[in-house]
Amino acid sequence: MKRILLFILLFTVLGELKAQHGDYSIEYETHKVGVFNPEWEINHTLNPNKYEHITGYFREELAKTIIDGVKQNKVKIYDNRKRELNLDTVIAQIIAFEKDLGTYLDKKDVLNYIIPYISAYDFEEAVTYNFKDLSIKKQVISYQPYIVHYKSFADGQEDTVQFPLFTIFPKDTAKDTPKTKIDRSVISIPDTVISVLELKYPVKMPFTSSLFDKVQNKRIKVLRSDGKEFTSPKEIDDLFVLTKDVTVYNDETDSEKTVRTYSDIIPEDITAVRTAENWAIKPYNLEIIKLVQYFLPLYPYDDKTYIQLGVRIPVCAEKK
Repeated sequence: MKRILLFILLFTVLGELKAQHGDYSIEYETHKVGVFNPEWEINHTLNPNKYEHITGYFREELAKTIIDGVKQNKVKIYDNRKRELNLDTVIAQIIAFEKDLGTYLDKKDVLNYIIPYISAYDFEEAVTYNFKDLSIKKQVISYQPYIVHYKSFADGQEDTVQFPLFTIFPKDTAKDTPKTKIDRSVISIPDTVISVLELKYPVKMPFTSSLFDKVQNKRIKVLRSDGKEFTSPKEIDDLFVLTKDVTVYNDETDSEKTVRTYSDIIPEDITAVRTAENWAIKPYNLEIIKLVQYFLPLYPYDDKTYIQLGVRIPVCAEKK
């Protein structure tokens, strides 16, 4: 009898663990994020909404914090092959890079000069997708800042020249001592940074199936992609139906007519999400923190671009 009870208890525990594991998936992502919209700042030609870029002040504050931390040896820096770098080596590489572009720098001026031009980052992240409440959480494992110089904004042409500086693996290794207390304050970036995450196996179907179930059955509160309220439940239902006007030729009458066709969007069609994030950085160890505020489901338009489904999903939006 005791053995039977023991087996029942064991299977119950295993079942609970399996159920807990099934609620989420942690995946390791690598992607590049530009942190400002240079065309608007230079030419004032694009809509300067905060969700499109990090404004100049906060962009430079982020870059300055990183450069100051590296100069003060708060973290080690590495190259693309994870070999430790000397800061003098990086400075020499920057001088050579800028010289090729026609700018001649003195060694003592290099690090201050590049701060306004640090405007893109490569990130390696552990991303947690929660299938139950549709939240997305990020933990930055490493990042690499880039110097970016803009040449032009012609369509179809490379408009930037970029130089990767170094890779940082932020770790909270600093310790307080009775004599010296570490300032553990955090610098917040209030602008919203937009980033795209591609959904792959094993995340894709559990996450998108849950998303469709909760949105279509009105189990979570959702917003339009621009953040406004929907006026009726039917507006949400219409998001999942694609309409297309097709010209049909009739051989018998030798005439053409336009026919409207309808097709459903299904969970398999959602291949990526566009996240909206607020960032912060810890000056004492240069850890970048990302807080995902909401995301927008995306489906492919062609090989290079996505279309938004038209619904904004606030994180932790499940009804209690």
